[in-house]
Amino acid sequence: MRFYFFLISRTWLAAAVFVTLVSHGILSNAQSTDSESNKNVINVDVYYESLCSDSMRWIVNQLVPSYLELKRRIHVTLVPFGKATHHRESETGPWQFSCQHGPSECRGNKAQACAIHAIQSSEATENHQPLMVNLVGCAMLAGTPGTAVPQCAQAVGLSTETRKLIDDCIASPLADNLLAANGDKTEALQSPLRFVPTIVINGVYSKENQDEAIRNFPKLICRHLTAEKPSICSSESAEN
Repeated sequence: MRFYFFLISRTWLAAAVFVTLVSHGILSNAQSTDSESNKNVINVDVYYESLCSDSMRWIVNQLVPSYLELKRRIHVTLVPFGKATHHRESETGPWQFSCQHGPSECRGNKAQACAIHAIQSSEATENHQPLMVNLVGCAMLAGTPGTAVPQCAQAVGLSTETRKLIDDCIASPLADNLLAANGDKTEALQSPLRFVPTIVINGVYSKENQDEAIRNFPKLICRHLTAEKPSICSSESAEN
């Protein structure tokens, strides 16, 4: 059995309810800081786009539902950019972006990049990853990632300071700089990116890992873990 979250509607209310419920489970247990446990952590880089239906589907149906059980065994890096392009006419000139799904997607990518940056800058370290996964999951479920970010920031319980950082970032050149940095990271992996979302395990892309991540993300993680596997690895969902 694979993980599926049935989308009753792509409204803000559905997103807020979903993420609020999930966040109680995720944030109630801080990520393990035990040095031995951290030796058995898989790095997962997710290259995605805010308006890509495949990205929405994977984050909502694969990453978020399995995160609660996998959170102590994965370190997730979210990279909103995808198949966009970026350039500027001079070293100090403004960045120009062209996104696969138009200007709205560029705004969504920037908003999520700002949210990720603000969480890392302002929230408690042990909550960085669960808050980022929750917020991005909320925005992707809402179906309007660009405008949903400020609302999702409140729904997942970000501090007033962090929410202000997000709002200030979205309205400033920092948003462009963050998105450009994501573009550099994406192009260093593949130029152009072949598929969105692209999931990279431990810094190395492989088609085998990519295909398995799209089909059954928990199974992929369980296969790469070498010891002390979480209970999800013995469940039907990670075996099929």
